[in-house]
Amino acid sequence: MLTRHLTEALDMHEQVSLYMGEKGWYHAWDTNEQINLDLSNIDTALNLPTLKNKIGAV
Repeated sequence: MLTRHLTEALDMHEQVSLYMGEKGWYHAWDTNEQINLDLSNIDTALNLPTLKNKIGAV
């Protein structure tokens, strides 16, 4: 049973990694690019309340 769970987890990790790579959200082999992307995403997340107010979302 543990082997099956591990295999499923690894399969899911592969699927998620491939999806994120296709979208440009995951740079497994370029840590500097990944860090820059992460920092940009942090800024976006921190500014979401501001962006929400600017576009008039409810």
